Amino acid sequence: MTGNIDTLIAAATFDEHGLMPVIAQDAQSGVVRMQAWANEEALRATFASGFATFYSRSRGELWCKGATSGNVMRTHLVRLDCDGDSALYLVDADGPSCHTGKTSCFFRTATGDTLTEDDGPPEPSAVILHRVAAAIAERRAQPASKSYVSSLLHGGWPDILGKITEEAGELVEALPAPDRAHTAHEAADLIFHLMVGLEQAGVPLDAMFAELRARFGTSGHVEKASRSRREE
Repeated sequence: MTGNIDTLIAAATFDEHGLMPVIAQDAQSGVVRMQAWANEEALRATFASGFATFYSRSRGELWCKGATSGNVMRTHLVRLDCDGDSALYLVDADGPSCHTGKTSCFFRTATGDTLTEDDGPPEPSAVILHRVAAAIAERRAQPASKSYVSSLLHGGWPDILGKITEEAGELVEALPAPDRAHTAHEAADLIFHLMVGLEQAGVPLDAMFAELRARFGTSGHVEKASRSRREE
């Protein structure tokens, strides 16, 4: 856990029962896992233990999520909203978060006149890149004869760069064509092989995201000129 709990508590506003709502959000996927309540003691316990702790209104006591089920939530950060009267736990969740066994408590939605159920809100599209990166890293340990990714990684830069060059060429050919599905297929191939290259280079996906994030609000011409000066 990072931050100062006393500073956070000083900025918090609890209701007449000494409580505030808390949303638990998956730090990796961004999916909202659950909503519960916390008092000052629960917030302090979360900071002290690193595990999401709430206050049970029905039992009148603190409860650490997963203490009984094992489906704990390791909490990285606690944030307050603009009014200081609700909190956000950013967590790594072990197993499902809902007592029904669903991944998220928010698993119901209205479809026409019917209330339908699934496993919870879908992951944001960008999360698939983290899942692909994790799969690529895992494949490194497999025999090259049984894993295409492993064969590329063990083949080294000649194999990896050759595939990136090949896939880039195929995407260049596909982009002007009217077949959008084929273009999406070629784009996916290029991104996949680029990620194999990042794994080989030891560059984490978050480093690329950080670089892209830093470019917001900066003119492309300015950024390019700055990069050119750094490379001189």
